[in-house]
Amino acid sequence: MKFDIIEVFTRAAKLIWKHKVLWIFGILASCGKGSGSNSNSSSRNNQFTDNQSSREMFRQLSAFAEKAISWFSENYWIVYVLVVLILIVWLIQIFIVNIGQIGLIRGAYHAETGVEKIKFGELFSESLGYFWRVIGIGLVIFLPVIVAVIVLFIAISFVFEAAPSSAGSGIGAVLLVIGLCCCFVPFMVALGLYYAQAVRALILEDLGIFAAIAQGWEVFRKNIGGLLAVAVILFFANLIIGIIIAIPVYIIVVPIVVSFLAGNITTWQPFIFAGIILLLYSPVAWFLNGILLTYTETIWTLIYIRVALPKNEAAPVMIEANA
Repeated sequence: MKFDIIEVFTRAAKLIWKHKVLWIFGILASCGKGSGSNSNSSSRNNQFTDNQSSREMFRQLSAFAEKAISWFSENYWIVYVLVVLILIVWLIQIFIVNIGQIGLIRGAYHAETGVEKIKFGELFSESLGYFWRVIGIGLVIFLPVIVAVIVLFIAISFVFEAAPSSAGSGIGAVLLVIGLCCCFVPFMVALGLYYAQAVRALILEDLGIFAAIAQGWEVFRKNIGGLLAVAVILFFANLIIGIIIAIPVYIIVVPIVVSFLAGNITTWQPFIFAGIILLLYSPVAWFLNGILLTYTETIWTLIYIRVALPKNEAAPVMIEANA
């Protein structure tokens, strides 16, 4: 291992505390990150079934859904408007997330190489020069995998559809899918680690797409043990911190859901109140997730600097700025 894990973790914490402008890029990059939990229950107790108010709430919800469907069927043009809006929002998100990631990587590099102050505007402008190459390297690395997975599952579905229907073939299909998933998860973890090195080769060494892919592979191949160790540590750290950040959501949502399923909620006011509280908490969660992402991305950048960049290539590039 060519780097000290403890030194990298402590150094990253010092850098993001000193250069809080990096938090802005972390918040931008976290626009594409999300977590959540989903649960449902098909069982209902007698109290819920016999509660007239709960049945009335379901009736109101069903009536609203029917009216909405009817309105959309009469105003079909709105579907096209929504599709266009979703596409625009998606493209804006892609831009923001990638600029945030590039800014984090470049900003961490400047901070590590001795820049005293980093200005948001200059770092943002600097990040624009790498945008299309970062999009390109992502497509080159991930798109073939996505296409291969889609083709594989389509082929499997055709094979089992053509095969005689039996309990054995059904069990075989389930076991095959589980086996593929078990192989796919570690493969995607390794691919994500490789991508992290390739994108840093592109941004920190100003390489072209295919040169960065080759350089990223060399860094990944020679340091795979240390990279996996850091990935495991960050996985559990992010999991624990993510649960802590989500605690207010659970505190608000879980009691209301339990009370509703028990038939103890008879009006929409608790749901409206919970929705307002969640909307107010969303910026706080976004901010905290942004800082967490800033820290993890800075760690990966410091690791790349230590294992891939000679000392003379890590000379400071001074930019005058305010944090």
